[in-house]
Amino acid sequence: MDGATTDRGNAVGQALEVVTGVVRLLRGAAAGPAATGGRLSLTEFRLLKRLGQGVRLASELAAELEVTAPTVSAAVDALVRRGLVERCAPTGDRRAVPLAATPAGLEALAAARLVQQQALTALLDQLSPHERRALQVALPALARALEVQRQGEPVVAP
Repeated sequence: MDGATTDRGNAVGQALEVVTGVVRLLRGAAAGPAATGGRLSLTEFRLLKRLGQGVRLASELAAELEVTAPTVSAAVDALVRRGLVERCAPTGDRRAVPLAATPAGLEALAAARLVQQQALTALLDQLSPHERRALQVALPALARALEVQRQGEPVVAP
């Protein structure tokens, strides 16, 4: 193995460890705010986040979240019981029931996002100004690479 391959392997390993840690931090923060009337599972949080953008069908949510229909159904049932999501009157196809976040659901989502922001801010506050600037440069580049990959185009390393 040459030096560039070793450096890339080390960077990949380090990135996996850091990204996994940040995801765990944000997942825990999203799940835990007391303002939500109880913990939100990651699926419930993601579902509420989508419904915060507008009314969706369960089948649309399953596709967008890349989960099964029974997973969405269970999460919706739990959120409906808690008053965070409501089933709307069907339009046309009675089997396709639109889903919407309730005002309480939007409040729960906002509370979860706030706790996530606070957790990430506390993490970033531990970095030096130089490290924060480096992150500000690296994050947009990583976001662009992710977008290219999502569109199905291969990511080409320089």
